[in-house]
Amino acid sequence: SGTTTSANYTVGTVAPTVSSKISMDDTALKAGDTATVTVVFSEAVSGLTVGDFDVANGTLSGLTTSNSITWTATYTPTADVTDTSNVISLPEGTVIDADGNAVTTTSNNTSANFTVDTAAPTATIVFADSALKAGETSLVTFTFSEKLTNGSFTNADLTIENGTLSTVSTTSSGAASDDKVFTATFTPTADLEDLSNVITLANTGITDLATNAGVGTTSSAEYEIDTLRPSATITIADKALKVGETTTVTISFDEAVTGFANADLTVQNGTLSTVATTDGGRTYTGTL
Repeated sequence: SGTTTSANYTVGTVAPTVSSKISMDDTALKAGDTATVTVVFSEAVSGLTVGDFDVANGTLSGLTTSNSITWTATYTPTADVTDTSNVISLPEGTVIDADGNAVTTTSNNTSANFTVDTAAPTATIVFADSALKAGETSLVTFTFSEKLTNGSFTNADLTIENGTLSTVSTTSSGAASDDKVFTATFTPTADLEDLSNVITLANTGITDLATNAGVGTTSSAEYEIDTLRPSATITIADKALKVGETTTVTISFDEAVTGFANADLTVQNGTLSTVATTDGGRTYTGTL
């Protein structure tokens, strides 16, 4: 008669969940940065490892907990990456509670989007005219791999061989005037002949919008400068001529020239045969 009751038994069929969205204390990571990642569960769980997470463009390390409910780890972004769309997520079934129930998936299992910019800015330097002579200038274009912080790139970052450069500028508009492309005008040094010149940029002086500094140096291709104008000497073999005599006149230039002809000469009290050269345009002779 009456009733009979079993001994007490427990029911634990509530699966653990991530109770608040996976959080990061830094969501805009640059080179050298790390972020603390926090995961809070609805109840104590076990078996969680860094390998359980899906991690974009980085790694997790140092996973710890003091109560098996709140867990923290350190996120380190991958080097030389620029990506504005990244998340960290925890797939279902990766951890269990004391009753053996595996964690289920909710919107909290994924972090908010975070950005990674660990790529140092790089540059190219291009001359519009790489063979400059007297009176010429050339436009020089500096193109960076990404936008720079306002004012981080100036002429002070440049080493310029055998010439001067106007102030580098950009056509960018906007409050910060950040840009990727800068131009300036190069003017070669006068009275100079040098076939091997470069402009060198110290990349360590520039920073991108994430404040990553450049690394090393960047040099332009070699450009030639010949602003040395040719000069000449005229020698007469016989400087005292009488009736019936002729003499050889030698015009010697300090470098080979083209376009030289009798029309370039004024000859007093005589005539000069057509000038000719046998050494490629450096020495010409004629008969007076």
